[in-house]
Amino acid sequence: MQAMQYKIGLPEDYDMNIIKKRVHQNGYKTDRFDGLLFKAYLITEKSSGHLSNSYCPLYIWKETDGMNNFIFGGFYDNIIRSFGWQKIEVGITIHVDLNESFAKSRYVLEEYEDIPPQSTLMNVKFVQEKFNNELGRVVVYNPEKWKYATFTFFAEEPLMEGANKKLYTILHLSLDK
Repeated sequence: MQAMQYKIGLPEDYDMNIIKKRVHQNGYKTDRFDGLLFKAYLITEKSSGHLSNSYCPLYIWKETDGMNNFIFGGFYDNIIRSFGWQKIEVGITIHVDLNESFAKSRYVLEEYEDIPPQSTLMNVKFVQEKFNNELGRVVVYNPEKWKYATFTFFAEEPLMEGANKKLYTILHLSLDK
C-alpha cells in the first residue's frame, strides 16, 4: 500500500467555508474509488486555534494502479485548476490498523519522526502505544527523507501537544466499501 498527501497552505484570511462546501459537494466522488482504501479530507483552521489554514487530503492506496489513475487520469487536474501545481508527498505504509468504527473518525493526529542513521534497520520501532480511544492508525515511511509519519484517527478531538504533531479535522472520509 502507498500513502499520498498534498498539503495546500491557505491565506490567513481564507474563507474555509469554500473548502467545506467543495468537500460537501464533491467528497462522495472518491467513495469506492478503484484501488483506494480510504481518503480523509483534512483541514486545519486558524479560527480554531491552528497556526494556519490548510487543506491536506490523505489517501491510502491498496495498489499503485488506482493512485496512477487518480493522478494521471484527470482527477488530480481538479486540484491543479483550483490550487495550482502542488507537490504530492508519497510514502510506503508499514502499518495499517483500522477498527470496525473507523468510519466514525472525525479527527486525525499526525506525528512525524526521524529515522536516524544506524548500523541496522532491523530494530526500528514504528508503532507506539495505542490510544484508548483511537479508531485507526496508519504509519507511513519515506526512505528518501528517512522520516515516518503516524496518522491516528479519533471520533472525539484528542488533547495533544508537541512540536512534531498536527491535528486535522476530517470533513469527509471516502472508504472502499
